[in-house]
Amino acid sequence: QVAVWLESLHQVARRVLGTGSVMSVSHPGRPSWHVRSRLVHSAFAHHLGRVLVLVVTLTSFRQHIAQRAFSVKLHALGGRTRLLAQAASAELLSSTVHSALLGRRTVNKFEPHLPPGWEPSLRRAVEAACYAPNHRRTEPWRFHLLGPKAIEGVCKLNAQLVTAKKGEEAGAKKLERWRKMPGWLVVTQHVPDDIRGTDMNQPEGVLREDYAACCCAVQNLCLSLYSEGIGTKWTTGPVNFHPEFGSTVGIPDGERVVGTLWFGTPVDIPSAPSKRLSVDEVLRQTE
Repeated sequence: QVAVWLESLHQVARRVLGTGSVMSVSHPGRPSWHVRSRLVHSAFAHHLGRVLVLVVTLTSFRQHIAQRAFSVKLHALGGRTRLLAQAASAELLSSTVHSALLGRRTVNKFEPHLPPGWEPSLRRAVEAACYAPNHRRTEPWRFHLLGPKAIEGVCKLNAQLVTAKKGEEAGAKKLERWRKMPGWLVVTQHVPDDIRGTDMNQPEGVLREDYAACCCAVQNLCLSLYSEGIGTKWTTGPVNFHPEFGSTVGIPDGERVVGTLWFGTPVDIPSAPSKRLSVDEVLRQTE
């Protein structure tokens, strides 16, 4: 009821204020509120302003009260009803995660500039990547965010490889395209001294398991960025494994490249690939 009353006060304040200049009201430990007020040249405006500040102060508690009210109601319910409510919440979360898993796409065309707020989004994505499955708990993933100098170096190195294989025209086109990629993140696998030189094909080897963990981390990272409207493309072209790539990017000894991730605002969202095996074709059940 308090939340409803505060909502009514908020609506009244909005109708009274209409549009105009912006007044910022801040409270320690609470979010700032920005209220639009008309410039009323009378003593009444002064007193009205005090009332509105009070309204805004009370309104700042609306969301908190609503959340607490739901929590109280949930604990007040019987055991079975509470479980049903929790199940409904879990189902909503599951639906959101499932939609992200099915909706993520490899993006080939990006806007030229990274979107506002991309740095916090990337940090959250890296945090999500660090929660990937990791059998030995070695946390082998490393992430290298490239700056302009490193990006230009990689672009030129790749253009040289393309030119040597397909000619100067192809190399120039590739250089132009790669320079348009707004965000660059190189993912590497940390390889401890005691497992260097071991066989990747060894089924239970740490090197193989850590590489699989890094690939899971890349998927987590891409899904996290996708959830915030940032597209990605995971590339593992020959330049990633060229002897000069590590020094160009600044990768220290003891790390091997998993791939490079381009990221940014998609120009458009590609449709799902036309060829997909059905669940019945890939899911096999044995007795």
